[in-house]
Amino acid sequence: MPSPDRHATLASRNAHKARELERLLPGWAIEPLVADDWPAETGDTYEANARIKAVFGREVLGPDATVIGEDSGLEVDALGGRPGIHSARYAPEGAPAIAKLLGELDGVDARDARYVSELVCLTPEGELRGSGTLTGRIAREARGHEGFGYDPVFVPDGERETVAELGDAWKERNSHRARAARALLAALAMTLLVAGCGGTDKTGIRVLRRFFAAGPVARKLGTRFPHKPGTLPCTVDDSGTTVQATCATDISLVKPDKAVVTLTEAWNHGAKAHTWFFFIRRDGSVQSVVQEGSPSPVTTTTSH
Repeated sequence: MPSPDRHATLASRNAHKARELERLLPGWAIEPLVADDWPAETGDTYEANARIKAVFGREVLGPDATVIGEDSGLEVDALGGRPGIHSARYAPEGAPAIAKLLGELDGVDARDARYVSELVCLTPEGELRGSGTLTGRIAREARGHEGFGYDPVFVPDGERETVAELGDAWKERNSHRARAARALLAALAMTLLVAGCGGTDKTGIRVLRRFFAAGPVARKLGTRFPHKPGTLPCTVDDSGTTVQATCATDISLVKPDKAVVTLTEAWNHGAKAHTWFFFIRRDGSVQSVVQEGSPSPVTTTTSH
C-alpha cells in the first residue's frame, strides 16, 4: 500500500469516529489519542469543543503534531435544537439515548432534524477547519444495524431509509462528518496553494484529487487561517478583510471532473491585486491563470 501523505491523531475516545474519519480522509493515517484526564467540553459551540480537544491533543503530543478535534451532534427542531452539543451526554450513563429521544417526540409530527459535524485540525502550518451538515427527520422507530449514535432513527432528506439502513458506503459519501472532512481537505489544499504564492503545489493537487474522489460538493468552500511567519506568506481571509496581506479563496466543483480554485491576493500597501484561478481536473492536471488588475489572463501554465 502507498505510504500516507499525512499522519494525524484524533483527539477522541470514540473508536467509531477514528475509524470513520480515516476512511473519509484518504491518504491520512489517523490514530486515536491515548490519554488520561481528558478536559471537560465546556464550549457552547461544536467548533469550540472540537478546538478544546485538538488543543489538549497538542499538549499531550507536542507542538509539531497534527491533531484533529471533532465535535458533532443531533439538533431536533421540535426540541429547540436539543440535544445539540450535548448529544453524547443526552441520556444518563447506561440509558439508551435513542429511547429517550423517541419518548420526547412521542405524538409529535414535526420531526425535522439535522446532524452537524465540526473538525478543527491543528497542523505545523496553522489551523484548518471543516464543517458539515446533513438535514433530515427523526423516524418513529429505530431501524437498521449499521452506523452508530442516532443513525437508526435519522432519515436524511430525499431518503426513506435511516442512515443505519442506508449503510456505511452511503454514509461515507453523504454524512455530516463526510462533508466536514471534504471541507477540511479543501482547507488544506488552500494553505498549500497559498504557501506556494499561486504555484501548483503537488501536495495540494493530490489533496484536491481526493476532494474529487470524496464526491460532489454544491456549495463553495472557504476557510480562514492565522498568519504565521515562515509558514504562510499571508493571512487567508475569505471575509475580504486585509491584514498585512489577504488571500480570499474559494473552491467549487463546477463539473464532475473539474474544480475551480480562485485565490485573490491584496496587499495593504496599495499594490495591485493578483487573482489566480486554478482549474484542477480529476486526472491531476492543473491550469493556473493569474490576472493582475484586469479580467484578461496575464500568465497561463499547465502542470501535471
